[in-house]
Amino acid sequence: MTTHAKAVSDWIATLPPRSFFATTDAPGPARAVETALSRLAARDGPIQRVRQGLYWKQPPATPFGRSRPDPTDAAFAAAGAGSGLSGPSAANALGLSTHVPRQPVVAVVGRPPKGLRNVRFVNRSNPHRITLNHLEIAFLEVLADFDNVSEIDWPTAVKLLRRIASSSGVDLQHVGIVARHERRKGITDRLASLVSA
Repeated sequence: MTTHAKAVSDWIATLPPRSFFATTDAPGPARAVETALSRLAARDGPIQRVRQGLYWKQPPATPFGRSRPDPTDAAFAAAGAGSGLSGPSAANALGLSTHVPRQPVVAVVGRPPKGLRNVRFVNRSNPHRITLNHLEIAFLEVLADFDNVSEIDWPTAVKLLRRIASSSGVDLQHVGIVARHERRKGITDRLASLVSA
C-alpha cells in the first residue's frame, strides 16, 4: 500500500459508519485519492461509491448482508444545501399523509445531481433556499403544494406543523423570508396563518 493510499484508508477509518464524503474531502493528491477510493470501494470494501465523486462508509456487516445508503440521504449529500423532501415525500415525513411514494421526491436548487437512482428530483430556482435546512425545505414544499399532498385539513395541519416546528427547531420566520422569493402561490398566505395561529 502506498503512503497516499494508507493516508486515505486511515482517514476513512476515522469516519463514523454511514458517513457520506466527497473525493475532495479525503487527504492527498487528487489522482492518488481517486485511485485509493476506487480500490476501497471494490467488493467487500469499507466504502461504497454513490455517484462520481461521492462515497459512503459502510456500517459493519450483518447476518443479512451489507447495507446500502438510504436514497434520500444520498440525494441530500449529492444535492447539498437547499435540498429537502418535496411533494408526497414531504407530506409523509411531516405526518400530513400516509402515502409513501415508490421513490423519494427531493427538491434541489438549480440542476438536479446526476448518477443517482431510486430518487426523483424536482428543481427550484430560489437561491435563498440554501439558507434552510432539509426540514425547513420540506415545510416550504408542503405549504406550496398543500391541497395536492395533504390528507388532513388545514386547521389540523396547522397544529401539527407548529408542534413539529417547535420540537425540531424549524425557524418559521426565516422560512417566511425565503418564501417571499418563491414563485408558487399560496406559500406566504399559509405560512402567515401558521405563524399567527
